[in-house]
Amino acid sequence: MPIFIQVKERKDEKGGSLALAEIRVENLNAWFGTMQVLKDINVSLKEKYISAIIGPSGCGKTTLLRCFNRLHEITPGAKVEGRIFLGDIDIYDKNVDPVLIRRRIGMVFQRPNLFSHMTIYDNVIAGYILNNKKIPKEEKDKIVEKSLKLAGIWEEVENRLKEYPSALSGGQQQRVCIARALAVEPEVILMDEPTSALDPISTYRIEETIKELKKELTIIIVTHNMQQAARVSDETIFMYMGEVIEIGPTTEMFTNPKKKLTEDYITGKFG
Repeated sequence: MPIFIQVKERKDEKGGSLALAEIRVENLNAWFGTMQVLKDINVSLKEKYISAIIGPSGCGKTTLLRCFNRLHEITPGAKVEGRIFLGDIDIYDKNVDPVLIRRRIGMVFQRPNLFSHMTIYDNVIAGYILNNKKIPKEEKDKIVEKSLKLAGIWEEVENRLKEYPSALSGGQQQRVCIARALAVEPEVILMDEPTSALDPISTYRIEETIKELKKELTIIIVTHNMQQAARVSDETIFMYMGEVIEIGPTTEMFTNPKKKLTEDYITGKFG
């Protein structure tokens, strides 16, 4: 049985903990069966930054996102080669527990995926329930409140915690999904087109939530909406046919892209 690597702590000058939330990708390749979908990816993503991944459909954006928390490998026939570091830890090291990685790197999917048979309260605390982690009710209450506040939805649901997700709008459900991801105190949140199915008002609220969360977390968002990438992200990664074509500060990429392919995509010549 492998001895799973535990999270290392590093301290700031006052003795407080520092999150190991910088991600570094080295020579990453990924396949679905015999079809290669990621080709020699090398990128570094800064801590407490919002990084947007853009590119046409089928270019590998979501696959790259799923590689960051070891979800890709659970797809039948899928394979990953290369290295991804979360701080000092190679998350694909054979001694690393993937469950631990998924706690540290949370994910919010394209559509809200709350458990319909659980109350709003239990959905937020689901990470503890499903892992049979016993914590006092008072502590659970604090976790639920803190997570919903971070997700920007506490005031809308504080008196509705015993209701079920079906009572919420799509935008509210998505923010509860964000709260659920936050409840286990990750250092990184991955978001796969989190607003693509939402109305403009809900989209605005989630974008504001994302910008607030940057104070605490590293955020990586996949989006087809280039205006959204421009609004919320600090840096942007442009992908095409499984490769990273360009990465850089968002403002710079959208106003003065270095690569012709990037310019053509941003100006709508394809995609």
